[in-house]
Amino acid sequence: MKFSTATAILAASIAPAVAFTTLTQQSQYSSNLRTRQRWTFSSSSSSVVLSMSTVSDPSTTGKSVGSATGFANNVAPSPSSSWDLLNGPSPEAASKAAASKYLHTFNGQTAAHIIYSKLLDHGVEVVNGYSGGAILPLLDQFHQDHPRHGDKKKIRWITNSNESSAGHVAEGIAKSSTEPDGRLAAGIVVATSGPGCTNLVTPIQDAMCDGVPLIVLCGQAATTAPVDAFQSCPAVDIMRPCTKWSYQIKSAAEVPFAMDYAFYVARNGRPGPVFLDLPKDLQIQQLTPELIESFLDGLGTYRPEDDDVHARNDDKDFVRLIPDTTAIHLGRVQQGLSFQVNAQGELEAVQSGHDAYHLDHHLTDTIYGGVDYRDIYDETKERKTGKLGAPDGLMAEMMDLIKNAKRPFIIAGQGANDASEELMELAETLQVPVATTLHALGTFDERHPLATNMLGMHGHATPNYLIQDCDLLICVGSRFDDRITGRPTDFIPAARQAAKEGRGGVIHVDCRFSENAKQVKPTFFVHSTGKKFLQEVNKAIRASPPSDPNRTKEWIKKKKQLEKEFPIQITRYNPVTYTVEDEDGNVREVTRTKMCAQGVIAEMNRQLVESGKIDHAIFSTGVGIHQMAAAQLITWTKPRQMLSSGSLGTMGVSLGYCMGAKLANGNKMCISVDGDGSFNMTFTELKTIGEEKIPVKLMILDNESQMMVEYWQRLFHDQRYIAVRNKSPKYTTLASAFDIKSIYCESEEELEEKMRSFLFDYDDEPVLFHVRIERTPCLPMVAPGQPLDNMILVDEDFEVDKSAAPS
Repeated sequence: MKFSTATAILAASIAPAVAFTTLTQQSQYSSNLRTRQRWTFSSSSSSVVLSMSTVSDPSTTGKSVGSATGFANNVAPSPSSSWDLLNGPSPEAASKAAASKYLHTFNGQTAAHIIYSKLLDHGVEVVNGYSGGAILPLLDQFHQDHPRHGDKKKIRWITNSNESSAGHVAEGIAKSSTEPDGRLAAGIVVATSGPGCTNLVTPIQDAMCDGVPLIVLCGQAATTAPVDAFQSCPAVDIMRPCTKWSYQIKSAAEVPFAMDYAFYVARNGRPGPVFLDLPKDLQIQQLTPELIESFLDGLGTYRPEDDDVHARNDDKDFVRLIPDTTAIHLGRVQQGLSFQVNAQGELEAVQSGHDAYHLDHHLTDTIYGGVDYRDIYDETKERKTGKLGAPDGLMAEMMDLIKNAKRPFIIAGQGANDASEELMELAETLQVPVATTLHALGTFDERHPLATNMLGMHGHATPNYLIQDCDLLICVGSRFDDRITGRPTDFIPAARQAAKEGRGGVIHVDCRFSENAKQVKPTFFVHSTGKKFLQEVNKAIRASPPSDPNRTKEWIKKKKQLEKEFPIQITRYNPVTYTVEDEDGNVREVTRTKMCAQGVIAEMNRQLVESGKIDHAIFSTGVGIHQMAAAQLITWTKPRQMLSSGSLGTMGVSLGYCMGAKLANGNKMCISVDGDGSFNMTFTELKTIGEEKIPVKLMILDNESQMMVEYWQRLFHDQRYIAVRNKSPKYTTLASAFDIKSIYCESEEELEEKMRSFLFDYDDEPVLFHVRIERTPCLPMVAPGQPLDNMILVDEDFEVDKSAAPS
């Protein structure tokens, strides 16, 4: 259900078992922000219905975000004096009744029991984590013999080697899973207090940076514990900057709301992590009618028009009543959302504002004319707006640019991952080249002739050259990260000029209104999903095709010529003949050819493509040369096929991501392409893989170096190498310690056969592939601090601006 601060609300019902005398009462309430409203009461022998209607436009129903199991069979309480229906409601009565209705469905359950039930309600099948004293009540819920289960479905519990790895596994689940509603599933992590919590900061920040839905549930010292108790820490304050919402539970009565709100916030808008701090004593607190009534009586109100700065910034309460509505406000005062309880006992999101936070979680499907970033929320500024899909106005103006551009170019970002078919239709219809960002690899099938593959700092040369010369840039679901823009002042000069002349420019599509003009000022900003935008644009083109179907013919010719001139280069080595002596003293000559990361990845890709298995593979990477070589040289064919740490650049994630992907996609071939530097950080998860028999494929490209940083030291620090060389262990021996099969390869002559075995001989068990490679940089590379088309294309020494070293 939807409402705004100017039209306050709506309709709902409550169904207590108490019978009331038939009564109809009307009351009016008005303010400068509310319309006249009417209360109506009616009853039968078993229920009373409270509804509130408004004389303004009717609202629309929102999305259900959670349910109260067994709602229809539960009994609501007798109303307390503060909201006695017989005596007429207080302004908060309807909101309070809705909250009461919802909470009584959990009567008799402990907080830990409710949390587990909510995980089931939201479709969770796997939870990762680590034990500890402060989380024991919740952890006990996962035991297979817990009396709560019986013959009911159980959640699979996996104990990781440490909390940080548990977070990365949960990220892998989330990155590679899509729910029926089209959104990513939330990964779940459970850990204890203190170090259990602080060990999760890196995966939580990683998820925040890359838009990954996580829900992290950590124990905390009991509320009765002394100050600075054992393993206590200011968890909420630590997590607040790196989450969408961070909160400590203060009563078991908050838990049902908190869990549904956590799932909604984590998965809606731009996804991200949510953190819940769970004091140990509250995990075992039982929800009783007395606790519910006490909780409801203590709830504050949410008035968005309140000018009291202190009231607006007071975040001690998580649940607030919204006067004169049947809605409940959840979250922080200035960064919270509103919900209603429907007849099925489910929370439904409702729009209740037009501030930055609401606009980042509720789409308006609106087209905005270009304004500077500082003015995007200033309603006093003149600006053009239009409705996406409308037959005229800004939609018509935008379609004119799209249909008449001679050098159009599309960037597909993460926000296009659920719209690959629509993206393909647009590209083919208009003959537009398409580039993808790191997180969108596979959204546009790279086997297609219009694919230009990944762009950016380590992208292919072709898209980097094309985007700088395009007259219209259509950016779908990407935030113009600095890794894809190069020097901002020199980004897309031709499109900027075309915008001035009214024949092109930038169309930016994003679900977050706050991204409007944040990095690049667009000609049109579309506040919608990539899928909805592409559907509406395709619909408009089908109704009115371009007048000149050949207008991009020369543009496509240029694309093909650039691809011919600037392919990805793979270093090849000359074979070397050695004399070797075996254990029996026999001497023989052998020929060996060294390998580089690019060559090994290219061979893996060749075998997967030729076998027809590439569509059924998911890849994860760490961070470094191997990561960018994989992005460049694997043929990406399906959305969410590439799991990698983009914005934060977290080394050590590949192993966890791959495990999570396999847990969520048991029918897929899940391959970790890792470097020795990244793998060394988290190889303790081999323990978990061995214990749980997770059939992942782990390829380690070992050059005993952090080669990406080593290359920067070569360019910017006169080859003073420090902290970039590794002494790698025998990874095959390490694998055997955990009862994992392994393969070792050190030359090109044996690569083909050993790669085949690695890929196709171990379907039902984990396998590790240790490949010895040489130190080579990853090129192309945009020169730091330079325009996107100023690329290092060959491995040779040259002068650089040493003040512009990359981070």
